[in-house]
Amino acid sequence: MAALAMLAAPAGATKLDLSADLELRAANYSGLIYGSQRNSQSFFSENASLGFVIKDIRLEKTPQSTMDVGIVLQSIGPNASSTTVSGPQFSSIAERLPNIDGSPFLRGAYVKIYKFLNPNITATLGRQDFMLGQGLALSSNDLGFPGGRLEINNVFQGIKTDLFFFRPLHHSRYVRIYGASAFYPGNEGLWQLYHFWEQNRFASQDIVFDTSSKTKKFTGLRYVLTQKHLAFDGEAVIQRGSANNTDATTGSYEAHAFMLKGSWMQNITVFGRAKVRLGYGRSSGNMQVSSDTDKAFFPDFGKRYKGLERDGYGEIAGASLYDILKTSDTVNGLPDALSGLNIINIGLDLPYRKLLLSADLYKFRASQNSEGGSIQIASEWDLKASYSLGENLRLSVVYAVLTPLGLYSDTTETKLVYGAVSGRF
Repeated sequence: MAALAMLAAPAGATKLDLSADLELRAANYSGLIYGSQRNSQSFFSENASLGFVIKDIRLEKTPQSTMDVGIVLQSIGPNASSTTVSGPQFSSIAERLPNIDGSPFLRGAYVKIYKFLNPNITATLGRQDFMLGQGLALSSNDLGFPGGRLEINNVFQGIKTDLFFFRPLHHSRYVRIYGASAFYPGNEGLWQLYHFWEQNRFASQDIVFDTSSKTKKFTGLRYVLTQKHLAFDGEAVIQRGSANNTDATTGSYEAHAFMLKGSWMQNITVFGRAKVRLGYGRSSGNMQVSSDTDKAFFPDFGKRYKGLERDGYGEIAGASLYDILKTSDTVNGLPDALSGLNIINIGLDLPYRKLLLSADLYKFRASQNSEGGSIQIASEWDLKASYSLGENLRLSVVYAVLTPLGLYSDTTETKLVYGAVSGRF
């Protein structure tokens, strides 16, 4: 957070940090697929947050400890003069939000206690932003998770451990999420190992099951390497668990997913420091529909949303490793009988003075089609130009085209054009 104000006091006294983040976005989607229909959607959206953090509060009973108190307000919605966001692809995203009329809601409300019970422990209690690894299996998606987190430094030979417990809402019902994560700094990169449970005691729909209650268990391993010219980020996750179904049967989960991302940076005459990006990911799916085993990787709280739109691979598709911008009324947005995704990405960033030019090519395939036939979903290419007016203000323009492949009888292209102004202070 950028410190915009401080309370006048001697060194070491309490201080106030303020932060503001605003994105204004005008977007037009044309030729969106939904079943046998095509629809378009245009809107002007506002996504704003305002944060207040009072830092270095002294705790009289424990003089070695200090505390931060933070409150973050979020406002998301179409502009009053904008076309109503009514397309099925976006109305389902809007359902996750407390409101979309621009009224502020509480995204964060927490206390952060340093040297909590022990000099190596930091505790954060209350609603807070959280993302585990790349967000393949767990992310608060800019809404905040209510709960608690303990960060324990130097548990053993430099290993750092996080313990967490959250109770987020899922379709108006509270879900329990609890687990742990360990970080080990290797000779060249950082290793992260985590495990958590996701418990839902209410009726919900999965790829295969209609459950009355379920428990999913996720175990993941991530490795991050950053050097002068090379960067690598790889993560793999195993999903296990059990479900009690609404028809009084039981089922089990046996799934997995991985994502590998790498980039190479090189100085190029005229342009400066250019970057080539490569990405490949895959999640498991159901080869055939089984009444007792679901092999499709599908966490309820993976990273995939930002405001009123998807946030993932492809400006239009917004794909995660298990779902995509809705093209049907299934839980993963894919046509019936499809599950899991394969994603390939090749990208290039070219800087020119204050201008950054980016180009990306994506290929999407389903992992499995339980009814047989094609698994080719779509290809997409994106062009983006962003211009920096300073460290805190940026203008962006995007043109993207998604081409449906063998799964769809209508292969008319879907297009997106948007312009955005983003500022943070």
